[in-house]
Amino acid sequence: MREEEELLYSPKDLKWHSLGNGAHYRLLRVSPETGQFSIILKLDAGGMFAGHYHLGAGEFLMLKGELKYKDSTAKAGDWGYEPLGAVHADTNVDMETELLFIGYGPIAFTGEDGSIAQILDARLLSDVAEGKIEPVSFTVDA
Repeated sequence: MREEEELLYSPKDLKWHSLGNGAHYRLLRVSPETGQFSIILKLDAGGMFAGHYHLGAGEFLMLKGELKYKDSTAKAGDWGYEPLGAVHADTNVDMETELLFIGYGPIAFTGEDGSIAQILDARLLSDVAEGKIEPVSFTVDA
């Protein structure tokens, strides 16, 4: 069994990686054993994430900006939890927004008919960060 290493660094020193159409992330950590991932997610002003549902729980801490979230708005300093199976329509931002997101499993992005169009998971985030694959857009319906 591989021993987990301790990590300590400044996220501002990490490179931004594109997820297409104004969405970027800094990869803090992935766990190949569990599929967990931790990222700083940045959405440019006017950006959006397409409709999706959680194949694993997730939690977030708003660092800057505002995220239109269900019937309310998450603002800097707000924390949220999204359980396994949580469903979200398109998520929009009017201003540059950053949040810490910890995913405990994949996120399934859906097409207009509700079928799974794309999967965002720890491996994809790691592969994009390592330059193994090109980013795919998760900010518009596939």
